[in-house]
Amino acid sequence: MKLRPYQELFISNIRQELGAKKRIIACAATGSGKSKVFISITRDAVAKGRRVLIISESIKIYKQISEEIGGCQNIGNGIKEERINMDARIFVAMAQTLAKRELLVRWFASLGQELLVITDESHVGTPAKLLKQIPDAYHIGFTATPDFRFAKHLPELYNGIVIGPQPQELVEAGYLSPYYHYARKVVNLTGLKKGHGGDFTEKSQEMAFEKKEVFEGLLDDLLKFTFKKCMIFCASIKHAHFVTEELRRFGYGVSEVHSKNDRSDYELFQFTSGPNKICVSVGALTKGFDYPEIDLIVLNRATISLPLYLQMCGRGSRKAEGKDRFTVIDMGGNGQRLGLWNVDREWDEMWSKRLKEKGVAPVKSCPKCDFLCRTSATHCPNCNHEFIKVVSIKPKKETELVELTAGYNLLRGKKISDLTPKELSCYAKFTGKKHFAIRIARSKGGAFLGEYTKTMGYKAGFIYHNQPDSTIEFNNITIL
Repeated sequence: MKLRPYQELFISNIRQELGAKKRIIACAATGSGKSKVFISITRDAVAKGRRVLIISESIKIYKQISEEIGGCQNIGNGIKEERINMDARIFVAMAQTLAKRELLVRWFASLGQELLVITDESHVGTPAKLLKQIPDAYHIGFTATPDFRFAKHLPELYNGIVIGPQPQELVEAGYLSPYYHYARKVVNLTGLKKGHGGDFTEKSQEMAFEKKEVFEGLLDDLLKFTFKKCMIFCASIKHAHFVTEELRRFGYGVSEVHSKNDRSDYELFQFTSGPNKICVSVGALTKGFDYPEIDLIVLNRATISLPLYLQMCGRGSRKAEGKDRFTVIDMGGNGQRLGLWNVDREWDEMWSKRLKEKGVAPVKSCPKCDFLCRTSATHCPNCNHEFIKVVSIKPKKETELVELTAGYNLLRGKKISDLTPKELSCYAKFTGKKHFAIRIARSKGGAFLGEYTKTMGYKAGFIYHNQPDSTIEFNNITIL
């Protein structure tokens, strides 16, 4: 098993932090190869005399881990405690099954620091109670989305975090596919209601997305965009069945995969290895499903869950032969609500607390001098240009397609060092990699830095704290 350079660095950082804090989160993007990382860590721990317990809450992921790592004792449904080989060095367990084996849990707890516990998808709370019963072991929780708002157990279980490779970094390094994002604006999303779990209710989403006009927008997109394989995520099983039947009526080969379809395994095979170009699902394939040929993701639903949103988008991010991009068509306003898929997020803070809104006022650009100012301004503070108020007209159609990545497309193929201050500002805002952009701006001299400061809307004091420095080195990436 050959590791990529960023995986080797990630493992090194995990080992260092684990030694200092004992219980840590390992955060890396979907598609970064986390299975290889914790398999490597497992083998190293066993070589040093430790036992390793790998915990998953998904049957699909549990089987995948068991097959990839080999030579381990499985603790799944139907496995009795008396049949467990206690001399094994590696154990792979379903969280739900192990939680019911009290004697076995106590035995793992008795191993103390001899045991390393690796929890897959640690943002999911299913194994939290179980993990608390093994307090003296070393713990690593792997996740792509450690968001406290949806995983309040994280700061109770872990003491620190190691941030591994994130989506934009992996795209720029050529490990993930370039990303394009379109929003199909659905007019009646204002009727969405939140349920007890915090997310939008299935009923209110069905009322929004099962409308004839919305489905016609979906049909238009499937005709407009060229794709090899398409995943459509729906709001509910009822909604998924509606979309499947309607698409089949129009002649599309569609696989319907969810927990209430007894033919799901067969239909998924027809998608991955057969003639069907479209797969319609709800939540079953949001994680643990890797099929790189997918190049079109349709979010035919709305969510306020950042982990769910990123997982759905991530299904299209893998690279495959003949695939030069993946596209997200977002019908639920998710990109505007949660940010674009590739943005660098503050996971080092987000895992342990709810981040407060930064209170940054919305801005607009002056058409005459490009100066950024508040949207409420009637005149440009820089050149005194008068802004003409534009009266918005309600679109005649129920839906409307807008590309959220349009501005970024002008940068694709350019070297980062060749960008103008305005283009560098676009890159920083689109990717969230503002510290990287500041390094580049500082290296380009005072005039460049001044223009960059203006286009970013920073205050004059920004330059005082970020002086030009021509000796700064940076990775001169090609923007994809």
